This record gives sequence, structure tokens and C-alpha cells, in this order.
Amino acid sequence: MIAMQPKPLDEVLKYLEPHRRIFLVGCGGCATACKTGGEAEVAEYADVLRENGKEITAQVVPQRTCYIHYTAEALEPRMDTLRESDAVVVLGCGGAVQVVRIFTERKDMVMPIYTALDTIGHMDTLEPEAFFYEECSECGRCMLNDTGGICPMTLCAKGLVNGPCGGAKDGKCEVDRDRDCAWELIYRRLSALGRLDEFRRIRPPRDYSKAAKPRSLRIAPPA
Repeated sequence: MIAMQPKPLDEVLKYLEPHRRIFLVGCGGCATACKTGGEAEVAEYADVLRENGKEITAQVVPQRTCYIHYTAEALEPRMDTLRESDAVVVLGCGGAVQVVRIFTERKDMVMPIYTALDTIGHMDTLEPEAFFYEECSECGRCMLNDTGGICPMTLCAKGLVNGPCGGAKDGKCEVDRDRDCAWELIYRRLSALGRLDEFRRIRPPRDYSKAAKPRSLRIAPPA
């Protein structure tokens, strides 16, 4: 899941100063899960913008705003309203914001599109609707087979690939003493699996070319 948190309202309102008629777009996927851009949050944000002198022309929540076909399904029936709006505010991840932009560009529209949220990472759901935690950095070269299913690229504050730094103490991270040392966790996991010999194996440095941006994936010829 992509995790998001609201931007300060004053920051968003500053961008909206030149605009009065606002078209709101949420997301039925990740933004709904982390309670930042679902139906309830979009309705609440609409009320806040009205209190600050804005007119809400429409509010829609596509099934998944980062999927352009779902965004199109939600926006195409409202194209006249969209064209009459001064700006779009998206309560979704950075990808959702850019998919909305791409949709408008494909419709030969040039209009400002703003985000009301800060995207803070790809996180796993450890407590439904309550606690989300980053465990994968999407680095492009997965080490989990070597480390017992615990990712040092993410859980180690320094991203070390060959064991802990010298600052770990009593099983805790040097950077955050409330956090378990990732390599301590890996050691315990490999020990429990009877695979400590793999802990001692030297691994090559991280290949940053695997994470060169922007990345893409095509699994079928273009339509």
C-alpha cells in the first residue's frame, strides 16, 4: 500500500489562491485504506475548502486513481464540469496526481492539478486501518532470499548489506534506540532457520542502477 498523510491546509490554500472552482478527486484504493482520500475524507475536505471560500464543482473517488482506466471511468462522465473548473485537487498518492494530469492532457486540457497529500512510502498493513510499516524499498534487487525474509535495505537505517554497523547496542539501532537492529533480527532469523553459514557470506555492494528512475514495466504490446 502507498501511505499518505495530509499536507498542511495553509500550504494547499496558498496554491489555490488564484482559483475558486475546485474539482476534487480522491482514491478508492490506498488513500481510502489510510483514511486520507476516501469518500469520507473527500467530503470533509470539500467542506473545509468551502469554509475557505472555494466552490466545489464535483467530488469523485475512482476505484484506483493510479489506474488511468479507473480515473477515466470516473472523470469522463463529468468532462463538462471538469472543463469549467479552475483547478483539480487530488487526495491521492503522487502517482494518482500524475495519472489525473495525464488524463487531462490526453483530453487536450491544460489546467492546474494539485495534491492535498504527502506520499510517504510503500508500506505493509500490520494492523488494519491502524498501523502501516515500510518493509520494502522496491530497490530492484531483492535480497530477501539471503536474509531470511527481512530486508536490510529498508529496516537498516544505513541500508547495510553485510552485517551491522559498530553502533548497534543491545540489539537496538544506533540511529533510533527504540528500533531493533535489522541485522540482529536477520541473525536471529537465520539462526532459527539453521542457516547461519549464509549470514557470514559476503554480499556485493548495492547495484543502484537497478533503482534508476523513472522505472517502467511493460507486460504486453501497446494497444
